[in-house]
Formats: sequence, C-alpha cells, structure tokens
Amino acid sequence: MYGFYRLRRNKLLTGVLAGLADKFQWDIWLVRGIFLAITIFTKAGLLAVALYIVGSVFLPMKEDMDAERYGTGPRKRKDAEKIDDGGFF
Repeated sequence: MYGFYRLRRNKLLTGVLAGLADKFQWDIWLVRGIFLAITIFTKAGLLAVALYIVGSVFLPMKEDMDAERYGTGPRKRKDAEKIDDGGFF
C-alpha cells in the first residue's frame, strides 16, 4: 500500500499519524496539528477521520513488517538430504 505503515512508538491512538510522520520524516506534532486542523476547520474532516479509521484497520505495523523482512526467532535447520558418496569419511 505505497509503503505506508503504522508505528507502535510515538502512537497516541493507533499509530497512523506516527507512521505518516516517520515515513515523510516530519515532526509528529506537526502531523497531528495538521490532522486536527483538517478535521475541525474544513469540510473534509469526515473524510480525514474515515481515512484514519481505514488506515488503522488495514495498515500494517512497521515493526511487524521489519520482522517479516529480517526474520525473528531461532534459525530453522534446513531439511537437507545426507550425502552418501561412499567416500573417504
């Protein structure tokens, strides 16, 4: 979804705005202020709240995305066949 994600750190409710701030390297309070201004002072406030709810439902957590990419937990042993070539050992 275009690389958007939520964050567990710096989250207030669900981490959607924290993820946006982290994605664009903006200050978290600037993003929250812009979101608050949009929801209070414009006609698109309902749309902004609806997009926030949709984002909180469908956007993955960045920490979970990193865990899938780099792997977590113990390493798994490969299921390889033994080589029996009747050799020296």
